[in-house]
Amino acid sequence: MKEKNDGKDEEVLLCESLIVAEYVAERFGSNDGVGILPSKPEDRAVMRLFSELCGSSFSYFPILRAADNDDDDSQKKFQDAVSTLQDALKNVDVFLTHYDSVYRGDGSSGPFLFGSQFSLAEVNAAPFVQRACTILPAFLKEKTERVDPMEICDELGLMRLKSWMEAVLSRPSVVATGVPKEDLLSGTTRMLERFKAMEKN
Repeated sequence: MKEKNDGKDEEVLLCESLIVAEYVAERFGSNDGVGILPSKPEDRAVMRLFSELCGSSFSYFPILRAADNDDDDSQKKFQDAVSTLQDALKNVDVFLTHYDSVYRGDGSSGPFLFGSQFSLAEVNAAPFVQRACTILPAFLKEKTERVDPMEICDELGLMRLKSWMEAVLSRPSVVATGVPKEDLLSGTTRMLERFKAMEKN
């Protein structure tokens, strides 16, 4: 990326989406607790911890690949993948519930990690939440048992996580920048087809 510094173009070379997102938030955003970066260092540490521990919690491809297989142990692989997703969602719910006890003590309220503040924690997680909640129900409704992260929350009593997911998915900025459902589904179909072709070779 390039940015202006004293009227001159300066190139900043970065990789990894989470690193780039935090750089942009720090470089161009507000650091007073109003923007997507919390104002307190300890809160920013919690934000990074959430992204580190919960970033892969919405992984759905192992479930899709197991459901798309016809080998003898495909059903076991499918159940194992669903169990892994359930355990991961439980962990996110525990994380959010634990930090509620920290942040709700100051009278704050709201569905996000830091109450009403939509932070970089949600920015980083939003694409994965959107994909999991869109792709899993659509792809599995005819192939095998239904898997829907929202329904898993209902079944397992993960109400804190469900309220967080609903708030993230309905956030205007997430809606405006999200990938259209048709594109998500067609892209996933192509990816699964490539995996199948690789397995045959």
